[in-house]
Order: sequence, then structure tokens, then C-alpha cells
Amino acid sequence: MQALRLIAGAAVLACAGLLAACGGGAAFTAPTPGPTCVPGENVQMIYPIPGATGVPDAPQQFVFAVASPLPNNWNAYVTFQNSLANGVYTNAGMETISASQVPQPAATPSIANPVYQSITLAGSFLSGQSVYVWLNNGATNCTPLGPLGSFTTK
Repeated sequence: MQALRLIAGAAVLACAGLLAACGGGAAFTAPTPGPTCVPGENVQMIYPIPGATGVPDAPQQFVFAVASPLPNNWNAYVTFQNSLANGVYTNAGMETISASQVPQPAATPSIANPVYQSITLAGSFLSGQSVYVWLNNGATNCTPLGPLGSFTTK
């Protein structure tokens, strides 16, 4: 019985970390089945750098490079595996930022004259956690696009 309580407590802590990292989104919400969310242009995740390891467990934001700004109803869907299972949507949507506001180190976008957009995070992930980031249009019934990137926290 004690072991079950420890496992349940660890699961609750993991969920709390995920919720805090994503600004308190709805926990473990299944994505809407339907066509894939398509922003109509190329989108590149540049921060944290896709494939990076040793990322601080509280990155504060995801940053994307796009050809033209996406509306604020675009948000992120975050999972701990390369699958849409057991993820959470962020409450915060896309906000345009200047190039000087992009945290470093960041990936160099291949988009000519990119616009930088950020999704603010309000907490931290667990240490040593693999995080997969998908892009979602919260104004439509679509399946999140991605993953656009993944990283591992230190």
C-alpha cells in the first residue's frame, strides 16, 4: 500500500510539473481528432534548440521563427514522449518578440527575414525530462502539428 502511495505521489508531482511548465493548461487533454493544424507557412522552433540536452528545467518560453506572425490563438501542446498521448496545451498563445529578446543559445532559423514568436511558460519541468513541443491552433478543431522540436532538461 505504501508503494502505491509513493507511485501515486510521483505521478501527481509529474503532472504538477507539466502544468506549471505550461502555464496551467488542462492536464492530459487528448488532442482534437481531425486534420493537422497547418499554419500556412514554415514554422521552426528555435528555443530551446531542438535536440538540445541540458536545457534548464525552467526555460520560461518556447520561441519559434515564422515568415509572418501567427495569431495569439496558436499555442503549444507539450508531451514527454514522441506521441500526442498524455500531453497538455499551454494557456499562453503566440506573442511576437524582437530578435534581441530571443534567449541564447538558440537555433539559427533558415527562414529569410524571420518573425520571432514566443509562448510564455509559467513554471518548470522535471529534471532530466524529455519534452516534445507541438504547435496547435486553439481556434479550430485540429490535431497539433509536430513535434516541431524536443529537448531534455538537465
